[in-house]
Amino acid sequence: MSLQAALSGSSLFGQLPDELLVRLAPWCEQRLVRAGDVLLTEGESASRLYVLVSGQAVICKNVGEADALVARLGPGAHLGEIDLLDAETATATAIMETDGEVVQLDAARFRQMLVRDRQLFSHVARVLFADLAERVRRTNERVRATIAWGLDAAGDAA
Repeated sequence: MSLQAALSGSSLFGQLPDELLVRLAPWCEQRLVRAGDVLLTEGESASRLYVLVSGQAVICKNVGEADALVARLGPGAHLGEIDLLDAETATATAIMETDGEVVQLDAARFRQMLVRDRQLFSHVARVLFADLAERVRRTNERVRATIAWGLDAAGDAA
């Protein structure tokens, strides 16, 4: 599959017009991954956005002494987007559950894009911010539902 086709099939970049996907493709790298490959490790330095072209990855968070499965991602999904925007460590561990293929964009190339192609950078940043805003909204709704459940279970619901 071509890099442009892989990007267009992603939930993150699929909404970009073909002209921008053509310009985005050279900034990215496509590679094969094997079951068991670790893409991100919670608490360690991370500097790449990944788009799953094929295969499946599991996302885990460390909870005390154990790892909890947070999500299972398949083709078209993306992870590591926060790592393009800050220099912090990964917030979760991502491990390939099956063999597959990923497209990756590293943070250094993303910053170079700002200097060399501001229009493309602007579109990619807008897509990233919209995705992150949607995730914050979903998280807020889950927090609200959890608080409401806790109040109801405790008999404190209004």
